[in-house]
Order: sequence, then structure tokens, then C-alpha cells
Amino acid sequence: MQTSDLVVIISTFLLSVILLNKKIDESTIWRATAIPLASIIGSGFLVIAPLLYMSVGIYSVYAILFLAILSYMIGGAIRYNIKEIEPRLESDTLSNGVLFLERVSDLALAFAYIVSVTYYLSLFGDFALRGVNLVDPILSKSITTGLILFIAFYGNHRGFNFLAKFESVKLAIIGGLIAALIFGNFQAYKSGVWHLPSYKNSSLDAMFIILGMLIVVQGFETSRYLGDKFNRDIRIKSMKLAQFIAGAVYVVYIALMLYYFNYPMPKSGEDTAIITLSKHISQILPVVLLALALIAQFDAAVADAQGGNGLFMEVLKKYIDKVLDGVGYLIIAFFGLIIVWTSNIYEIITYASKAFAFYYFIQTLESALTAFVHKKEYLKSIYFIFVASFALSVVIFGAPAGG
Repeated sequence: MQTSDLVVIISTFLLSVILLNKKIDESTIWRATAIPLASIIGSGFLVIAPLLYMSVGIYSVYAILFLAILSYMIGGAIRYNIKEIEPRLESDTLSNGVLFLERVSDLALAFAYIVSVTYYLSLFGDFALRGVNLVDPILSKSITTGLILFIAFYGNHRGFNFLAKFESVKLAIIGGLIAALIFGNFQAYKSGVWHLPSYKNSSLDAMFIILGMLIVVQGFETSRYLGDKFNRDIRIKSMKLAQFIAGAVYVVYIALMLYYFNYPMPKSGEDTAIITLSKHISQILPVVLLALALIAQFDAAVADAQGGNGLFMEVLKKYIDKVLDGVGYLIIAFFGLIIVWTSNIYEIITYASKAFAFYYFIQTLESALTAFVHKKEYLKSIYFIFVASFALSVVIFGAPAGG
């Protein structure tokens, strides 16, 4: 067994012990942080490194830093909504304009859930085939179709929550990967072979591609919808903490991965290239990361499907007297299958980014209008409009990485 394998095993084990410790596991702030954190550092974590490098080369660190900062700015608007809009919704004192935007926001998020479920399960199909060293778009789409139908017809079963306990282990595995990357970079530097790859791209098209990857840092908005579990102060603090941790992990991870892009990328299936490249980091990492990928995709897909079903049910009940339980799952499946069979994984990632960006755009408009109408905070209102313009730019200009 190589030293790098031991680094992975020991780091993952130690982090698992720490994160599964009863005091941490039962801590209110950690439980509130773990939900958005697990969503942010989810399926996109394994996809982002190869796609960023393929798009902008050694500028990948700047690109992920930009996405992390943008997501934190958008998160600030949602945190403002938790503090200012939620109490007014409960007391029915929200202005008609903000109330209208809140309703549009619900619909936008429901659509975003459709695309995100499709995105997660499409990645599941790709990673599952990568496990047997196979790249087959048709077979991957077939696997995705089967999983979408499974979720649609068994969505009401409570058994879907069995993966929740793996979130801490998932973060521990990511910690093991980063520890191995630190060790590998140090070994390369000590041996005198460490150098950055030569590829770089700073074109305008590359910027549009970066905008199309917002989905990989998405997930912080879940704090807005945990009001039945945590109070407002805890949700605001935990969202900030989750975004700080996730941003730091992403930046460090991308920076440490750059050296390994000196090795050849696979000729196809670039979205799962991390599995191929990881064998140069540690011999056991491909298996560990494959397990991580499959857990992350299915867990995230089920979580978003449940959220989407709840939102669709809530919206439909406003217009229809009797709504069948679980009809939201069928809606997600119907539109999800259309997306799967008419798009490739790069387009789906961009669609998902655009869908959530539109939701963020509406949320930031709500913040701006609330700050202006209810709080008379005019400078803050202008700032939120500035943030909204970034979210809108993702909707308009976000482009697929390739295909």
C-alpha cells in the first residue's frame, strides 16, 4: 500500500470520527450548517475541477473564487429575506409587489428542482458507467431514466431518507481527498517535478461558461426553507458558515488539482475525469470517489425531488381542490425525462445553473424591494439590484462547457 493511500484512509477515518462525534452530530449549529453545506459541496464537487480546467485552464482558481464570492453575495440577499420577509409573510404585512415576487420565486424554485434532479441523476449515470470504465451516453441516459421513474413512482415512500446519515462521511471523504492532494503536491515539489500545466483561456466565451457553472456552488438557499427545524438566527449564521467552509474547500481543492492536469485527460466523459485523474493521486481514490459520487448524486436528487414535490403540491392546492399525493414527483419525472433525452450533461449543468439563477434573481429583487419599501434602506436596495444583475447575467449569458 502506498503512502498516499494511507493518507486517504487515515484522514478520512479521523474526519469521520470527528464529524460523527455525538457532541458535534447533535449540535444545533452543525445540524443547521450540514444541510446547506452537504448540498453546496455535493455532486458538483467532483465535476467542477475537470470542467473548469477544460474551460479556463490555470485560471480555474480565479473562476471558482468568483463563483464562491457571487454565491455569497446572493446568499446575503436570501439571508436578508429570512430576517425581513419571513416575519412579514407570517403577519400578512408584506407589500403586494414583494408578495407577488415571492409567489414567482416559488414557481422558479419548483422548476429549478426539476432541472437539478435531472442534473444529479445524469451525473449518477455517467459516474456509474465510469466505474466499469465505460462512456456511453445512451446507456447513461437509460440509467438516468430508470432512476427518475423510480423516484416518480416510489416518491411517497419514507425509505428515501436512509442516505442522510452519510453526509458527515461524505465530507470526511472529501477531506481525505484534499489531504492526499496536499501530500501529492508536496511530494512533486520535493522531487522537483511540480509545475503548472500550460493551458489557459481568458476569452469572453470562457466567462460565459463560468457563469453557466453556478449550479456547483448552489445549495445555500436550503437554509431559507428550514424554518420548521431552526430559528431565523441559527439559519442565518449556519448559511454563512456553510458558505465560508464550502468556498474555502472549493478554492483549496481546485488549486491543489491544477498540478494533476499535467496528466492526460480522458478522450471522452470529461465530466467524470476526476475518477481517471485520481489514480495519479492515490491508488484507492478512484474507488472511494466513485462511491462518494454515487451517494452524492442519488442523495441530492432525492432531497430535491422531495422539495420539488412539496412545492408543486403547495402551488397546485391553491388552484385545485383535490390534489393527488405525490403528483409533484410525476411532474418532475415528466419534464426531467424530456430534458434527459434532448440534452447532454454540459447543457443540463447550464440549464440547472440558469434555473437556480432565475430563482436567485427573483429573491434578490425581493430583497431590493423590501429594503426600499419596508426598511427605507436605499443604499442596500441599490446593492441588491447590483447582485440581481449578476444572477440575471447567468440566466442570459451562461453557456455549456462543451460536449
